[in-house]
Amino acid sequence: MEKESSEIQIPQDFPTKRAPVGWFEKRIPARGLSLSLDDVKVLYQELSVINRKFGESTISSLPKDPKMSDEEWGRYKFYLLEDAFCLTVSISGDEDQQLYGENAEVFESDNLPHPIRKIYFNNITAWQRHAQNTRPQNSIEVDLDFSKPPLLDPFSVLSEPTPNSSNVTVRADDMTFYKAARQVVDTKLAKHRTWYSAIHRSFAYDMGVWLLALPAGLVIATYYMDRWLPVGGDLDAFRWAFFLYALGIVVLGYRFLSGYLKWAFPVNVLTENNDKGLRHRIALGGILIWLSYKAADSIYALVPFAP
Repeated sequence: MEKESSEIQIPQDFPTKRAPVGWFEKRIPARGLSLSLDDVKVLYQELSVINRKFGESTISSLPKDPKMSDEEWGRYKFYLLEDAFCLTVSISGDEDQQLYGENAEVFESDNLPHPIRKIYFNNITAWQRHAQNTRPQNSIEVDLDFSKPPLLDPFSVLSEPTPNSSNVTVRADDMTFYKAARQVVDTKLAKHRTWYSAIHRSFAYDMGVWLLALPAGLVIATYYMDRWLPVGGDLDAFRWAFFLYALGIVVLGYRFLSGYLKWAFPVNVLTENNDKGLRHRIALGGILIWLSYKAADSIYALVPFAP
């Protein structure tokens, strides 16, 4: 049986309305980067300095525990600063190896996975050791993904960017913290941009199809159709079937080359992984040069005044 409305007890301190809450938040993509462990370490150290200043400000506002002496309270505050305001690091390898640390020494550990697939660090884990079920007022999360895409992925949407989880998230109530963290991220990552990052953006595949694959396919299919299946020849009836099939082969070949290109030139590169992609990049460059030569040769042969 439902209670009558008159029986519902409402606490006297029941809030009639909640005050609005505001903060600054930015998710910064960290894609198209060529980094070394030293570069990542520098980023970690500079963000740690910003987080430590936030910790000093927070701890200085804590009321003193009356049960502690001044010396005990001082030691406790130092302990909080060291334990609750550090950036915890998780480093993952391709073979499911994991390494965890809470200072910059983790980047020099003898137990580092090889190759490294992902580096993740934040100031949330340490905070929650002392304030469960809460987030710090000012938080930083850095996720760097150095994995490679598959050569052919039948499940991905070709128009979408190459899958990669790399990003930096800054969420802060304090504008000073927010601006300082963003400046560090922008300056430390922007100078490590790769020259080929455009191939991993949205619609890069589509632009390649319309600007490269289809024109090259039309020229090559037309050239070899007239060369191998001339008008009036014995196989004249198969001319357009050959044309469509040849065009499809070129477009399908472009799809494979596109996947190969993204695999050989991954979204993010870590120097210490000693990636063997250089040989593949040279091979890929040779293939592209050969295809460009064949396309140019075919176009030249179709020009009316060509000898």
